[in-house]
This record gives sequence, C-alpha cells and structure tokens, in this order.
Amino acid sequence: MIYSATLPAQAAGGADTTTLAGVYSPAFYSGDTVTDVQLVAPPGYPTIAGAATNNTTISVRQLRNGVVLQTFASLTMVSGINLAPEMPVTVPLTSQPVLRAGDVLDVRLHQNGSGQAIASGLYLSIFVS
Repeated sequence: MIYSATLPAQAAGGADTTTLAGVYSPAFYSGDTVTDVQLVAPPGYPTIAGAATNNTTISVRQLRNGVVLQTFASLTMVSGINLAPEMPVTVPLTSQPVLRAGDVLDVRLHQNGSGQAIASGLYLSIFVS
C-alpha cells in the first residue's frame, strides 16, 4: 500500500504547512509496517540545495483521533542533501509506527532559521507492507 502527498509551496521563513497523505486501512491485510518514505521533485522543479542552518524540515506524522502520536520519518535539508527533478531522496525513518485502522498520515513542512523557499509539487510516498 502506498500513501502519497503532493506538497504545497512554502516561502522561506513561512508558517508550517501540513498536507494529508491518507488514512490507514488494513485492506486485504496488506500489512502495517512502514518500509520506506521517498521524496521526489517533479520534472522541471528548481533544484533545492541543502544548507547548514537556514533550511527546511520535512516530517511524516501519525495521528489517531486527531492527535499526533509521533513523527516517524524526518528529513532536514542540511548541506549535502539536495532535491533535484526526478531524483528520489529517502526520508529516514526515525521510529516505526504501530498503525491501526483509521490512523491518519500527514506531512509537515517546517522552516528552520530564515528557511528556504520550497516550490509546489514535491511528491512524497509512504510505503506500507
């Protein structure tokens, strides 16, 4: 099962944005383990180069009954991490969520320091099996 979110634009230093990725359902008993989280920029996307302090953090969260249980994957765009068109980047798992039917998965963009501009269209996939 794959959950996905297309992330909105965010100005450098802008307020956090949150994008819904989906609602977990154990359809056909496909599994409940998050195996991978990938981020990819679409064709023609402006390359974003990571920075030491003024950057963006992309966090994937698990919510139950409207309450955040945990952030289970997170990527901070530090030096050495770049987003370029059609080049997938792994968002590291920071913990393993225990998914239950009805849990909501979302993606939060957060600006660190003065931040960095994020163009719309980043595509994030959450793989569950």
